[in-house]
Amino acid sequence: MESTSRLRVGTLVPLAKDKAVSSNGSVSSIPIFEGSNVVGRHHLVAVDKRISRKHLSLHASADGSIEVVVEGPNPIIVRSDGQRRKVCAQEKAKITKNDVLELIPGDYFVKYMGMEDENKISAPVESSELKKGKRHIEEDCAAVKRTRQIIEDEALARTLQESFVEESVNVADMACGQTLSPLNSAGPSKRSNERMHSAGPLTFRLMRVQGLPSWANASTVTVQDIIQGEVLLAVLSDYMVDIDWLLTACPSLRKVPHVLVIHGEDGASLELLKKMKPADWVLHKPPLPISFGTHHSKAMLLVYPHGIRVVVHTANMIHVDWNNKSQGLWMQDFPWKDTKDINKKVPFENDLVEYLSALKWPEFRVNLPVVGDVSINAAFFRKFDYSSSMVRLIGSVPGYHTGNNIKKWGHMKLRTVLEECMFEKQFCKSSLIYQFSSLGSLDEKWMNEFAYSLSAGKSDDGTPLGIGKPLIVWPTAEDVRCSIEGYAAGSCIPSPQKNVEKDFLRKYWTKWKADHVGRCVLPFLYGAIWHVSQENFLELIGFALRRAMPHIKTFTRYNGQNIAWFLLTSSNLSKAAWGALQKNNTQLMIRSYEDKIAPGEKIRTKLVTLCWKGDEEKERSTEIVRLPVPYQIPPQPYGPEDVPWSWDRRYTKKDVYGSVWPR
Repeated sequence: MESTSRLRVGTLVPLAKDKAVSSNGSVSSIPIFEGSNVVGRHHLVAVDKRISRKHLSLHASADGSIEVVVEGPNPIIVRSDGQRRKVCAQEKAKITKNDVLELIPGDYFVKYMGMEDENKISAPVESSELKKGKRHIEEDCAAVKRTRQIIEDEALARTLQESFVEESVNVADMACGQTLSPLNSAGPSKRSNERMHSAGPLTFRLMRVQGLPSWANASTVTVQDIIQGEVLLAVLSDYMVDIDWLLTACPSLRKVPHVLVIHGEDGASLELLKKMKPADWVLHKPPLPISFGTHHSKAMLLVYPHGIRVVVHTANMIHVDWNNKSQGLWMQDFPWKDTKDINKKVPFENDLVEYLSALKWPEFRVNLPVVGDVSINAAFFRKFDYSSSMVRLIGSVPGYHTGNNIKKWGHMKLRTVLEECMFEKQFCKSSLIYQFSSLGSLDEKWMNEFAYSLSAGKSDDGTPLGIGKPLIVWPTAEDVRCSIEGYAAGSCIPSPQKNVEKDFLRKYWTKWKADHVGRCVLPFLYGAIWHVSQENFLELIGFALRRAMPHIKTFTRYNGQNIAWFLLTSSNLSKAAWGALQKNNTQLMIRSYEDKIAPGEKIRTKLVTLCWKGDEEKERSTEIVRLPVPYQIPPQPYGPEDVPWSWDRRYTKKDVYGSVWPR
């Protein structure tokens, strides 16, 4: 990990409000390294929007002194030498060892403690505060050492599964196609046109996670991989947007001449977004006609000299989502239409333009070198040739939808699309999987309504597939506790007990297990433990526990390792996201904007998991696409000791950072 190669100068240790060293988990222990450091919302155990995503910048010198700059809009308090000083936005302050910061005045106390040994600490050793603080630092140093040992033992774990890894890497590449190169911007060429037309039809990938071993990040992508090359126009759609992080993570965006950001921010977060954005960027929050709705869609439209890149993904535009979570995306490149084909339309194009029209962004004009002066509205996106697409875009748009519009959005649109698809006979009565990161307030009536939509479709002999048994893949409290973020990961799985612990849901719960893609416990290690030395036991278990909690949302129908269809979406399992039928099934009510990628009517490929062991020789007439499904299929039911995660429940067993989870 990067931080282990920098010189550690100290730690910001959480304190209780009485300034006693605390392990109540409100703030994580924050290691400070020589050079630049950032303190922000991701260091909190529970989300508090008063703390900005980039709340403080800290520049630490080799002598241990730190210059603090307040980056967020809210002030902090610095306690030094008996004085209490308020430091406001963009102001600077110097802190030294034993100074105390209040990240919000009166709340989130942290004490800066150096790395000296006991003899060099100026306060008396008998002080219980310093004893606890020193022990906290020693434990933190031990954690760094354990991390280093885990990295060293990675080679051993990799050897134990070498044959599997080779297969995973190869099939992931096969599944994703070759669409990550930027669209050629040097002028027309045979090579660029071939690339534009030969892009893989099912380009699904997982996103890279910091701290995972290299094999687990094979064929994954980062935001820099997606936004590259000569982008003429970018439309970025998301719920949360951290402009400062985005421009740091993807500096090429600064060179894009026209950027439209469609977002769901409000209040102080919106004011910060307006303040931080480049002057020529356009912001738009779509109208929300029904209370408790959000703009939750996550997508990118990147226009290049030779076409467009369409991306549907699951991550907010913030650091933790693109670095610490299990996330996914679908992506495909499409060329500009030939003049003779300008009026030709395909279903994906209609899906996209209808959805973009519903967003109602303020139209603006730009001059593009390819087409000259044009208006950027929904109709502009009809200028591209989507005929190579084999997927459909399923949008959710807030409103009360009736008549023909009832089938245009949400789960009713998915039902309509699936009814047009033909599937193999093996998928009759086969199970459904719902995997997501937030659970709405549901009832059995709606669950049956939803299952009916997702069970639509016919087998190749024309008979209906029939209703599938739903299974919910959801992390347990133990999964969250042992994740790479500890309990802090639970703040992005924001479902309360009243939603999670309904009796009728118990029959649906199955485990989040992703050993084959390195995002969860690796159970194969336990069988291999007996063949390694005892001293490696703890390191191997530590390696196995480096888990990335899911923020990805996927829904699928499967039989064994065969997949009928696979849907990637921004939608969680809620009526607000998918819609609920009303008035004797004549009206569909949706609260939020969402986007989803689903199969098209003509499925010409065989979808399988990475663990599929079929005979490809017997399947020569069909293209086999192996999808990096981010959880085990079939999923394992919860055991009697498993408790589904809910973020307002109290957990007293300490996580990997020594914190507990407060209610």
